[in-house]
Amino acid sequence: MTIIPVSWQLHGDVNGHSFEVDGTGIADMASGATRLDLDVAPSLPSGFDIRMSQRICNFALAAYAADGALPVRFRDAVGRGVHIKPSRVVRIFDAAGEEVAELKALTTMTVHEDKISVVNWMTGYSHLSANVAHVEGGERLVPTDSGAAVSVSSFRVRLENGEQLEGLTTVPYRFDRPVLVTPAVRTISEESCIWSSDTHVRLAATSQWQPMVVPTGVTQG
Repeated sequence: MTIIPVSWQLHGDVNGHSFEVDGTGIADMASGATRLDLDVAPSLPSGFDIRMSQRICNFALAAYAADGALPVRFRDAVGRGVHIKPSRVVRIFDAAGEEVAELKALTTMTVHEDKISVVNWMTGYSHLSANVAHVEGGERLVPTDSGAAVSVSSFRVRLENGEQLEGLTTVPYRFDRPVLVTPAVRTISEESCIWSSDTHVRLAATSQWQPMVVPTGVTQG
């Protein structure tokens, strides 16, 4: 199956505000594209922007959908599912180096015969001074053991008021197959966040894995 239906949930408690995000979408296993149509209840917390979801909550699904010419791909390590556990940690800083957000999230992604289901649990705080205008940055993945890997995503955020932020996410993956994934870099393109109402949003992006290139003069090991 090239295009797989997706169910997606987020249970959040951010800035002391509890909320739910729930919806459906697709994962295109040929192009690496994901699309999610999500409903928010009752509302997102002030100071938090779901536009950054690709750098916070959508790692497992996007990484699984992304393809690439690698000896052992991310999806090769996934039989029926993958966990992000312990929590991945997202930290965002302003130009002065002051922390404006720290979010922790657990994820369980299950691959069924006819669909993929993703459930996220997120806590923490986020005090962005305006909505996000643009975000960019990828993911670097390395194996830590058979059936386990860790990734780091550094990203840059521009807010609608012109403020520039720097972010860093660390992601501990736990696979259900005892394999060593190939060190790789995931690029993200065609990223969009479109609100059709106060409580309904469509998130989309396309990902691709590429072999990790070690700079000249740097030794792995």
